[in-house]
Order: sequence, then structure tokens, then C-alpha cells
Amino acid sequence: MNQLPLSTIKNTSILKAYDTIKTSFWFTPCLILSLTILGCLTLLLIDLYAGLDTLPWLTFLYHASAEITRDLLTTVASSVMTVVSITFSITIVALTNASSQFGPRLIRNFMEDSSTQIVLGVFISLFVYCLILVRMTDDFAGGAFLPGLTIAGAIAMTLFGILLLIYFIHHVSLNLQSDSVIDNVYSELQSSIKQIFKQQKEEEDADSSTSQKQPQRTKTADKTRQQFQFQSQSCGYIQAINYADLTHVMSKLDGHLDILVNPGDFVVKRMVIMTSDIEAFSEEDRQTLHECFTLGPKRTPIQDPEFAVHQLVEIALRALSPGINDPYSAIACIDKLTAAVCDLTQKSFPEGITYDESGVERVTYKTTSFENLANIAFNQIRQYSQSCLAVQLRQLEGVIRIAEQANHSTHWSFVCHQKLMLEHGLEQQQLVDLDKQEVSTRLKTLNELTERA
Repeated sequence: MNQLPLSTIKNTSILKAYDTIKTSFWFTPCLILSLTILGCLTLLLIDLYAGLDTLPWLTFLYHASAEITRDLLTTVASSVMTVVSITFSITIVALTNASSQFGPRLIRNFMEDSSTQIVLGVFISLFVYCLILVRMTDDFAGGAFLPGLTIAGAIAMTLFGILLLIYFIHHVSLNLQSDSVIDNVYSELQSSIKQIFKQQKEEEDADSSTSQKQPQRTKTADKTRQQFQFQSQSCGYIQAINYADLTHVMSKLDGHLDILVNPGDFVVKRMVIMTSDIEAFSEEDRQTLHECFTLGPKRTPIQDPEFAVHQLVEIALRALSPGINDPYSAIACIDKLTAAVCDLTQKSFPEGITYDESGVERVTYKTTSFENLANIAFNQIRQYSQSCLAVQLRQLEGVIRIAEQANHSTHWSFVCHQKLMLEHGLEQQQLVDLDKQEVSTRLKTLNELTERA
């Protein structure tokens, strides 16, 4: 199942519904089941009215024993239910393993796997197909009507199901490996950042082309005027913010709005989430502005670029825990995080401003920054790896890779900060001469890069 480009969806309610659907075990199987039922009924109608049994090259489909065929379909249906139970068992084992080894938040990635959803849908559909085929033919037992084409469809689906079961076992075996899990999370991180940045940059580019026609203004009211504060009506994580609708409302009211929270932030009831230079709003406008904020019980990657970064960090921290003690997985996470941060050095971050059609600034919102994402990627792992020199050395190498691609003052600020913290942590340890040489070699390379900058 291909992911729909989230940058093409502007309505946050649709975004949330789409995210819920793609991480569910019910939508894809139900869709496959509906298509299978439709296909079964279509084949039955063709068998009834198309007269295919009169065609010489299809006679072999219509010259079978009705009783034997009925028994065969019943056997296939019962066998498929056994396979379905095995498939569900394998899925539950995978989810349990993911929860215990990689963290409960990684279950989302396993549920999002389209292969698992398709396999469940195909086997359930095959079971229902056989039941329909047995029960929907009135004269089936007497042999007066033998739906050969429909039976051929059941045999084809059974053969396809066997191949699919083999693929599913292979696919789960690969997905349970830590390297595959880490790579999948990294791919989601890259995709999430690309889509979020693309959507925000497209809006800014459209606004900048408009704002060139008329001079923009920063606010319509005097800054000394008391601002109207909007308080959250409920608590939860901000999953998405509809900036387009907020801009439309403020353009209609000829005002300016400051958003004080980010997607991914947790807000409590009566917390101030935005302010405006308009002194009063109608109840309808206030409700419209509140509806632009989509809240939920958990964070999602809809508009939150930090989500997948936290997932990789969580895998690394659990790998460094005494219960798991898997520094190789932590090192793999550091490598992926380093690659992600290196890519961020080549991106221009959104300004956090939206304009109306006249080029007037209407909404100012918080955006993530390079330093914020990079520090999230490195800080906690550095703090939890004080007793693992291999992980600290790999973090130093990661900072070196980032320094080689740094081209902005914020990049160098992050590099210098991480270098200082890592150096301080290594000084607190009692290292043998060979380890000291490894550390000094990397620090020397990093010092040369920062001095050159």
C-alpha cells in the first residue's frame, strides 16, 4: 500500500483520519473482504448467465463432482481459518517482541505495515469466499448448477494464499531484526520531515509570491494593546494544526494571531495556546479557531518531525538498559540519527509565518529548529551512555560527520556544544592508554574542523 503524500492534504481532520486508518488492522482487511465478496458475486452471475459451460475450452471447469467440490471448499475454508489463527499468533508475537525490546510506541510501526494488513485481509476473504460459494448456490448439491469459474477463483486464491503465507513468515522474520526495525523508523523519519517541510515551504512560497505585490504588515494593532488569550478547552497532545483555516479567520477579522504551541506539545485544560491583537471574538469565531487544533491521547507524525527522532532515541536507550544490554543496536541508531542530522544541515527551515491573499501577515507559529532536532537526537543517548565507551566514540564520529557538512552558525553551535559535553563525560572516566588514544584522535579531528570553521 503506497502512502498518500501528506503534503497534498490540507484538512487536519482528514490527516488524522488517514493516520488512524493506515495504522489500523481493520481497514485494509475490510476493504479486501468487500472486494472479494463483490468479486465472488460477480463470478457467480457470470456462471449463471454467461453460458461459459458451452465453450469447449472451458468445459473442464464444469465437469466436476458437486459433492467432491463442496467437500473441497469446506476443507479449504476450515484450513484457512487455521492459517488465519496462525497468522494472528505470529502478528501478536511480533507486537509483543516489539513492545518489550524496542518500546511500546514502536507497535505503531508494526501495525502500519501494509504486508501484515494485506495477509490478514486475504486469508479472511478466502474463508468468506468459500462460505459464500457453498451457501449461495441453491442447486449446488444436486449438481444442477456448478459454478466452475467461481470455483476456479477459489482454487486460485488458495494457491495465492499459500505463497502469501510463505512470504509473510519471511517478512516477519526480517522485520523482527533490530537493524530492520531501526531502518524502517529512519525511513519514516526521512519521509515525515520531507513531507512536513514540503507542505510548509509550499505555503510560504505561495505567500511570498503574493506578498511581493503588496507590502506586508506585521500586526494590525498596536503592540501595547492588551492581547486576547485563547485557552485550551481540553487536554492532550497536539496532533495537527490547521494553519490555513486560522489564516482565513484572521484575514476575515483583520487581525493577527500568535500560536504558542507546537504539534507534539502536551497541553492541559485552560492553558494559553494562542494570543491575538483583536480584543474580542464572537463565540462562533472562537469555536472555529479552537477546532483548528486537533488533540489526541498520543503523539503522531502528522505534523511532528520530532516523533520519529524520539522513536530512534527510545530504541537506543532501551538497547543501553541493563536488561537488554545491546550496544550494537544503540550504535545503529546513532548512525541513522547522524545521517538524519546531516540531511538537516542542507535544509532551509520554515519561517513560521502565514499570510493572507493580500500579502498581510496573519499567523505566527512556532517551528522546529535544527538545534532542537539535533539535540533531541544526541542528548539523551549521550547522557545514558556514560558507561559504554563504544557508543560515546560513535557519537564523536557522528559529530565529526555533521561538522564536515555544517554550513551555518546554528550547525557549529550544536557541534561545539556536543563536543564539549562528550569531552567532559570522557574526562570523568578512567581509560586505558589505547582508549585514550582513540578518544584523542577523534577529538583532534573535531577540533581541526571547528577551528577551520
